[in-house]
Amino acid sequence: MRTRLRKATPDDAKAFLYIKEQLPLMLNEDNTSSGGFLLGTDEATYIDYINSSYCMVAEEDNKVIGFGIIFPDEKLRESEVWIRRHSASWSIDLTKYESRSLCYFEQFAFLTGHKRAAVALAYHITNWAFSNGHQTLFATTVNKPVKNLAAIPFVHAANGCLAGNIDETYPVIGHINSDIHLVEADDFYEQAMKHPLYPMVLAHNIIIE
Repeated sequence: MRTRLRKATPDDAKAFLYIKEQLPLMLNEDNTSSGGFLLGTDEATYIDYINSSYCMVAEEDNKVIGFGIIFPDEKLRESEVWIRRHSASWSIDLTKYESRSLCYFEQFAFLTGHKRAAVALAYHITNWAFSNGHQTLFATTVNKPVKNLAAIPFVHAANGCLAGNIDETYPVIGHINSDIHLVEADDFYEQAMKHPLYPMVLAHNIIIE
């Protein structure tokens, strides 16, 4: 089945909510997860993201099966993620990055059974951000209360590295510990072409408005 990737529109916000609701982050015996949502995002917030960030959806049979959201530099710097950066423990010299054009992988979610489409979207949305002048991509992965491993294969495939760690506290959820990862544009392009699914990625019907 052919997958269509396209830029998200505000009408897609309801589909984002539906996919999020299908993917609660659940604890299991070893406290690890292959993906899901721990924190909520409402429809109005998704509409704001779609209007202000890099948001791409994957469709099959005109149904949205997955989406990705990357904050551009300006959106990242006004977010809570950036405001709390000095609370993190960094293994890099963050001051070297503060003057660069940065972006942040805010959310990435797919209904089950669509691995190839997920790989294609991850490549194209990251390429979208980097081709618009962003030099470095940051992403976070949750360690506690559950270890979420979903984004780790992408970080490795893009030759990313562990850049830091942060402890946070949220209402209802409580304590959260997350790793912070970093992907450089040059490393991303070098590694992407070595990925075994790269030929398939290029074969998708891509529309970016």
